[in-house]
Amino acid sequence: MMLWAYFYCYQLTLDSHKKDGGFTDGDIPTVVYHEQSNQVVQANSQAINEGVECGQGLAQAAALCPHVHILAFNREAEKETLLFLAHRLYPLASDIVIEAHNAIAIRLDNLLQYYGGLDALWHVLTNELHSTGIHFYFATAWGVDAARLLAKNKTNRYTDNKENITLLLSRCKLEQTALDSKTIATLAKVGVRQVGQLLKLPVHELGQRFSNDTIRYLTAMRGETFPKYVLFRPSISFKQLKNLSFEVENTQHLLPSIKALLISLEHYLRARNLLTSSILFQVHFREAEPLSIAVNGAMPFATQKDWLALVELKVESLLLPEPAIAISLTCQQFEPIENDGNDFFSHRFTSVAQKQLVGRLKAKLGDNSTLHPKAGNSHTFEGMTVNQVEETTPAYTADIIPTFLFERPMPLNLPTRICFGPIRLQTQWWSSAASQKDYFIAETNHGVRLLVFKDVNACWWTQGVYS
Repeated sequence: MMLWAYFYCYQLTLDSHKKDGGFTDGDIPTVVYHEQSNQVVQANSQAINEGVECGQGLAQAAALCPHVHILAFNREAEKETLLFLAHRLYPLASDIVIEAHNAIAIRLDNLLQYYGGLDALWHVLTNELHSTGIHFYFATAWGVDAARLLAKNKTNRYTDNKENITLLLSRCKLEQTALDSKTIATLAKVGVRQVGQLLKLPVHELGQRFSNDTIRYLTAMRGETFPKYVLFRPSISFKQLKNLSFEVENTQHLLPSIKALLISLEHYLRARNLLTSSILFQVHFREAEPLSIAVNGAMPFATQKDWLALVELKVESLLLPEPAIAISLTCQQFEPIENDGNDFFSHRFTSVAQKQLVGRLKAKLGDNSTLHPKAGNSHTFEGMTVNQVEETTPAYTADIIPTFLFERPMPLNLPTRICFGPIRLQTQWWSSAASQKDYFIAETNHGVRLLVFKDVNACWWTQGVYS
């Protein structure tokens, strides 16, 4: 059985506004107004507490809450947010369908074997979604149409059990489906008002009264047919447009939106193991031509922190010809990460940061509070790693030194296979703890490599673990 997840992002404009530094959910009542339909289509919790509801007109919302903050609904802006979300999810799941302007469907059944089950896969996807700050309703079913109905019904449950999905679908009303109002009215005349009643009707009887589109929708809801969808594929270059919540006259007020675009670029680059040394911003106006801001780095970067420092210097003395209404970021030149041992996290920890941390610990806990793991001057594994406050003498090194050594050897009680060895080490004959050991590198069934040895009594022990 196919399994699809559907995420209905019901307040994308509000979430984008909050992410860009706008009013938070509990500060000021905020609504999103759709001008063509004269309806409030999104409202934050503060506005709802004041009595504002989705579907109300602007006059009614203003009468209930005179100090409400109004955002204009922009379908294209919400599509841009969905594209950003799809780029974030694509490294985790390849079969993604973008629905309209506020929903994403993801196929799950072909990913279960890679994640080890539905629970693990679901937590990976939802953690990524929650990290973006986007609110959503969700559901799973055997097809996109069925999952869409459950998600918009605020089911908020994930399952791959066919009986449970059927039960959840049967509780939905026909008004919540994608059927047109004429079909719903016709079904209501014969007493069919729930989806469960509709699913039980024979298809050949419905085919005599309803159109082919209705039959195709019904068979898809039942999981008997699976319509084809256009899958999302990430673009080969990065381009993202962000509409501003209000007209901006000062370039310093552009920085929150610039930062949001750079964060999106950072996720794009990290997912593809790329860097870039050239980006282009364009500030858009109502009347004037877009203003281009090219920013070039002396070396390729990936993190928004590095780029933001350069952009701040670039725009601090820039004058706008008129108030800005949008800003876009384009990046077309990429460089792969060189295979020199560095990675995206190589600059996150420096010797300066280490010394600052050690200094803080000593000031708080005392001079003897920190120990430095060092390589000891010994050819035996027990003495190769020492923890001392002072520096040690020049160390003995060997190719098979493990990353972590145990304080005391532990009996080997796991099934393993020998990968390397033996190497025989004989401790000092003059020592009271003289011993003879044959060392091996062994690998467990889970791929963990251990330093093991066999003593003179043919007993096997574990000495350390390799990273």
